[in-house]
Amino acid sequence: NWPMQSERTRGAWRLVMAALAVGFSSRLSVSAFSMTRLPSSHVRRNLRTSSLGLRGAMTARSISEVKRDILQIAAATDRGQRLNQLVAPVYQESRGKIANLVDVLAKNECEISETSLSGEWELVYSDVELFRSSPFFLAIEQALDTSPGIPLLGKWLGITDPTKKSAMFFKLHQLQVMSWGLSTVGRVSQNLDFEKQELESAFDTIIFGLTVIPIIGWFKLLPTFGGRVVTLADKLQLDGSTLTMELQKTEVRTCPGVNRLPLFADFLMDKWYPVNSVWKLLPWNGGPFNGRAPICKMEVVYVDEDLRVSRDLSGAHFVYTRPQ
Repeated sequence: NWPMQSERTRGAWRLVMAALAVGFSSRLSVSAFSMTRLPSSHVRRNLRTSSLGLRGAMTARSISEVKRDILQIAAATDRGQRLNQLVAPVYQESRGKIANLVDVLAKNECEISETSLSGEWELVYSDVELFRSSPFFLAIEQALDTSPGIPLLGKWLGITDPTKKSAMFFKLHQLQVMSWGLSTVGRVSQNLDFEKQELESAFDTIIFGLTVIPIIGWFKLLPTFGGRVVTLADKLQLDGSTLTMELQKTEVRTCPGVNRLPLFADFLMDKWYPVNSVWKLLPWNGGPFNGRAPICKMEVVYVDEDLRVSRDLSGAHFVYTRPQ
């Protein structure tokens, strides 16, 4: 009976082990199913979050790269002044690069508001002469280019487009004040105060930086002097992305580290000149009675916490950064 009993026992044990195996495998499959189902949404959620974070990081990185490229071009072209074709038609490809980079920035959302624009800015690049960022020259540009017709002097100088009259004026101004290294422009800044509705623009100018006898000269013939030209505009308003203002007055201040104008410093410097009143008296501004006010405007293309890009009436770009 033992062999038969042991055989029955072994059969019973096989049935028990088979039942346990089936139960364990089914529970294992259910657990595996649950483990694959439950984390999957979590995994998808994490992937989606990672994708959004990556996209945001790429956007931030691309903006910083664009800003870096703009500043590199600004440094390589001496704030854009090496692009001046009146001096030499070189590096003109950089002008197109700046335009493309500005277009890339303009496609990114930014907050153009009084808060984001308020405070001090320093000019680091301009497509045109640096002094044209001043409200004084912006008002000249608007007055000339929006007036109808071309005067006889303009026709004699070769002007054919009435909307480009200011370009000739700025060319003549540059030739008069910058020829032979007579004067150079240093730091250019703007300070926007919307509470006072004022924009204060300033640029440092150095006169007779280096004057020597060519080849044999070893000392300066004339002393170096200069000043800080400050222009104040009021009625500052932000209309959408356009800054509008009215030119009021100009002053030549003492610039730290630069000698004052000899002989005439006490009479000419550190005094406000009423540009607004004189402007309205000029006949080409509708004076001497009921003359037009010297108003000007500038479009804000892009602004963030440390960089601002503006565009004047002619389409020229001005790039500003927050001073350190």
